[in-house]
Amino acid sequence: MRLRLRLSLAGLIALSLAVTGCTASVSGSGVRIGGPADGASPTPAPTSRGPGGNGGPPQTRQPPGPAALDCAGAIVSPPGAPYCYTAPGGLDPVELGDPTAGEEGSFRTSFGFGPADHIDVQAYSVGIDTDELTDQEIVSQLAAVVADLESGGFTFGHEPRRITVDGARAFAYVGHSVEGGQTITAHFVFRGETEVQVNCSSTQHADLIATACADVLASLQIAG
Repeated sequence: MRLRLRLSLAGLIALSLAVTGCTASVSGSGVRIGGPADGASPTPAPTSRGPGGNGGPPQTRQPPGPAALDCAGAIVSPPGAPYCYTAPGGLDPVELGDPTAGEEGSFRTSFGFGPADHIDVQAYSVGIDTDELTDQEIVSQLAAVVADLESGGFTFGHEPRRITVDGARAFAYVGHSVEGGQTITAHFVFRGETEVQVNCSSTQHADLIATACADVLASLQIAG
């Protein structure tokens, strides 16, 4: 089964984060960021390993992002989008159609060959300041996203790899389809109240997608 990933914390509609060891909780509503209609055409215009999330020490406030975006080269950044990145070489813009699971984000841009081999970027407004949350609090909510994906025909490693994208926290999950041989890496990048999700999926073009995915992540900027 080939499933196009369309899930995020915002896609859960209601975000409720219980603070470990406390009776209080932090809650917010995840919503799409206002902007162009979904599927708006993009304008052609290093990740590093971090400390583990679960069980790790509480995170201090994340450094603020840039006030303005300043990507170089052939820029991909729909008007009003909170992100920009350099268009990946060797891939053309592609229309992936409607979501098959979860909630579709805003300012969606996609490159690749179709539903099986592509890179898909979307933005969400989470509704709370994620910079104030620990890794464990974020990962505990992403577990529900992973469980939803697995019910749709994928198997995922439940421990994400923590990386840094544009100085912001990100969590990468690698999954494999039960049928069809599709591999997908879902990157959830958090800065303030914004989440940018970068999904890299492949079947027949694994090397090309992997290279392009790394280039997108390396060039991605998120406004803060």
